Amino acid sequence: MGKILFALALACCAFASAMAQETAVGVTAGIGHSWLSDQAGRTLGHPAWNVGGTFLYSTTRHWGFGFDVKYSREGRTTRYAPDDHVERANLDYVRVPLRVTYFFNELDNNVRLKVSLAPTMGFLAAARYMIRNADGDEVSNNSFKGQVNGFDFGLTFGGGVNFRVSERAWLTTELAYYNGFANVAKDGGTTLNRNLALNVGVMFGVGK
Repeated sequence: MGKILFALALACCAFASAMAQETAVGVTAGIGHSWLSDQAGRTLGHPAWNVGGTFLYSTTRHWGFGFDVKYSREGRTTRYAPDDHVERANLDYVRVPLRVTYFFNELDNNVRLKVSLAPTMGFLAAARYMIRNADGDEVSNNSFKGQVNGFDFGLTFGGGVNFRVSERAWLTTELAYYNGFANVAKDGGTTLNRNLALNVGVMFGVGK
């Protein structure tokens, strides 16, 4: 998996170097909360995180097109009655959002508001299932990757602000919501990925 991410990052940089100065590349990371739709029991907080690279090409003053390549930890944590046990499912994906971004003001502004929409693919990297009893003792911890579909697809909706930190560098911030459309489990009822994340990154202009 590390070799795949490295190869994708190299491809991103090579593509960016061939473009004009409207191109930017960078790194991004985020934290948030994830859950699965249509789950029995009571949904609890499930820490989610992501880290990876990002690419943006602006064709006009207000529109940008790009993609990310991220490693993303998702899943859900649920408490069940009557014995009050907790089940935790970690789902790890390599996420590739294909993003369209609209910027509300000009490129020479130091602060740029933005909204984005991104059809998002997910390639399953790992899946682990843990159960704790009411006392907090771990009673089960197993991989269940074979029970999860290897491909996920959905839409990511985002909004945020970019801050210029130098002539060719930007600090990027975004609140993003992901709504999955593909069933997570191979068998059983329909269960869809959901997550909300605050992403922060740094992007650098590439070209002359």
